[in-house]
Parts: sequence; structure tokens; C-alpha cells
Amino acid sequence: MAVSAGTDYAIISKATWFFESGIGDCTAVFTRPFLFIFPHKTMSATSRTFTDTEYTIGGQKPSVAILALLRDPATTADSMVEQLLSWSSQAAGPIVERMEEFKRVRIFRGFIRRSVVVSKKEKGMDMGATGMRPTKEELPAFPEFFKDHPHLELK
Repeated sequence: MAVSAGTDYAIISKATWFFESGIGDCTAVFTRPFLFIFPHKTMSATSRTFTDTEYTIGGQKPSVAILALLRDPATTADSMVEQLLSWSSQAAGPIVERMEEFKRVRIFRGFIRRSVVVSKKEKGMDMGATGMRPTKEELPAFPEFFKDHPHLELK
């Protein structure tokens, strides 16, 4: 059975993230067991050098490969996670976090502050929280995906 947004996953197809190889665009996929963050292209600089690093999955841009996986009617929740784990282990760069580590979820639905923030702290200020901005089309999947989370804040 095909996977569905809000039930099996939630995606942010383009965000900016800091990776070991530098800062760059990425695709983030929230699944039940894991959060996957796949870099597209990163840039880093030192006093005398500038480095661009491009990432691919099977010769495709990560966002293209991931969307193809999610749209494939043969993809199940388990096969989706297995494939994302496989892709993340094939190259340095992708970040994989266990969803159970995130104690608090805050979803901001406003025009200015539209974002999804997951934190490893149950309350209080968290300077290490993970926050990203989904598109207007991607945002509705997040409240549905996190509806059973004990510390969900919708704003």
C-alpha cells in the first residue's frame, strides 16, 4: 500500500541546514522511526579555499529521488524507511535522528513564522532544537503526523 503524507511521513522538500561539509539546501523526511535530512549541495570556505559539494542518490538530486520513492504506489512505510536508511548509509552527509529522541514538537502555522520545530528537551529554551520551514502545501501533513505526540504545540 502506498505511503501517505501525514500518516506515514511528513516532508520538507527544501530547507537550509548546517552539515559537516558546510551550509546548504536539503530535504527533510520525518518518518515514524527516524528524521532523515539529505543534503543537496553544500558550500564551505576557509581563508583561502571555497568548496562546493553536490550530493546525489542513484545519480539523481536527493529531492527528486525521495519524491519518486514517496510517489511510488509500491512503497510501503517499512520499505520507505529501509530505502532512506540505505541511501543515508551510502554517502557521508545525510543526518539520521531517532524520532523518539524528540521530546517536544512545535508547529507554527502563521504566514510569517510557518515552521516545524522538534526539540530533545521537554520544556524550556533549547538552543539545539531542529527547526525548518515547510511550504504551505507541505504544512498540513505535520499536525496530522504529530497528532499523537504527547508534547505537541500548535501555534
